[in-house]
Amino acid sequence: MDPLVLASTSPRRREILERLGFPYIVYGVKIDEKVYTKRSVRSVVIELAKRKVAAVASHFSNGLIVGVDTVVCFQNRILGKPEDKEEARKFLKILSGNRHEVVSGITVKDAARDVGYSSVSITSVFFCQLNDEEVARYIDSGEWADKAGGYAIQETAALFVKGIVGSYYNVMGLPVEKLYELLKRFSYFNTHGNYKPVKQV
Repeated sequence: MDPLVLASTSPRRREILERLGFPYIVYGVKIDEKVYTKRSVRSVVIELAKRKVAAVASHFSNGLIVGVDTVVCFQNRILGKPEDKEEARKFLKILSGNRHEVVSGITVKDAARDVGYSSVSITSVFFCQLNDEEVARYIDSGEWADKAGGYAIQETAALFVKGIVGSYYNVMGLPVEKLYELLKRFSYFNTHGNYKPVKQV
């Protein structure tokens, strides 16, 4: 099985690929994440996933480039990565006792053929009612930093989640069921080849 090219430096996405046993190459890029606010959440995450893939694909002569963008959404409002403790606390207060959605856009592109496919995964997450002490303890832990919505389900925030409907790995940041579907469209599990980066990071 040849390596995929992951257009992300996310440790959570890397962890998932390692659990699956998929060989991969990390090629992180910075993109313009500004999108029209009136667009649907689905179109936003797909657009950002495509931008990540496009930015990486230009550095490879061949290979399957994987780009993912994940957001936390409450009542059609996107909760991004908190800028500070106060915003993280605000997000937890919003999520407390409520249902929210984790939405991921994923794109896989064959750099050699310039062919790509995209998909969306949506998971509903139900939070317990949190008191001020619980929120303060989590904020002090620092786990909220660099996390969409201000929490990570695979860490201690798992204690706040009373249920989910949909993909657990989507909440972590990589919807493996959608990745599998897209890779099969490229016959990834039936073919072999050498992926040659044009230049290294």
